[in-house]
Amino acid sequence: MTIKPSLSLALLSFTLGTVAHATPINTSSANGEQNLQQILDGITVGGASSVDADTDQYANDALWSLGGSGGAFSQIIIELAGNAPINSFGIYDATDPAKSVEIFAGPATAGTASARATFSIMDDGQVVRNLTDETGIYFAGNLLGFYLSTPGHTWYSESVRNADSADHMVAYQGTGDTVKIGNTMAGPWAGNEFVMAWEDLASSQWDHDYNDFVVMVESVNGVSVPEPGTLALLAFGLAGLALARRRQTAAG
Repeated sequence: MTIKPSLSLALLSFTLGTVAHATPINTSSANGEQNLQQILDGITVGGASSVDADTDQYANDALWSLGGSGGAFSQIIIELAGNAPINSFGIYDATDPAKSVEIFAGPATAGTASARATFSIMDDGQVVRNLTDETGIYFAGNLLGFYLSTPGHTWYSESVRNADSADHMVAYQGTGDTVKIGNTMAGPWAGNEFVMAWEDLASSQWDHDYNDFVVMVESVNGVSVPEPGTLALLAFGLAGLALARRRQTAAG
């Protein structure tokens, strides 16, 4: 069976429609930490954020694709987890989470150079970090998820992959607010930029404040999750395309 590029792209674009959902967010600040709404307000220049942590959650936050620029920039906003020096954040192949690439290691600190990174997926599937770091990890195509690795667990943006089946990440899409993160210049929070907020403990232990690790990622797009059979077909087609490109590169 031969899957043409146009068909693969059509499969990638396949959606089941936007399903409204909202994950309960604890904004009480009872534990003395900044709550998620305060974090969003805190990066907003000139007043409170127009994004509401409870009602403005982005629906398609499980799987993502890179935009036409071919790469994404990411920056840590804040880490409040007790395991912050150990936790790590990265991306994984939506068809095989064993294929993963770390973007931020535990020692990365908000407001420093270590809290800023880029990643790209080349046309042969290889993931490249920070423009020149060829990781040797090949994704099946332009369909990925995000993960937060903690002591004892790795949590995925796809809740169905999590050991507790819980939703460990909520996302928010930019609405044009002017924001300032760390020591970088203030600018508009654009529609292709997303704040991703995480819980780093198992659901039996968490406090639902989603402030353990908060990061902004740009030049990505949320993708409605296909049916399992469609996702498998997509993986088959994109893997074939990536293999063909690698052969072509080797031959050249």
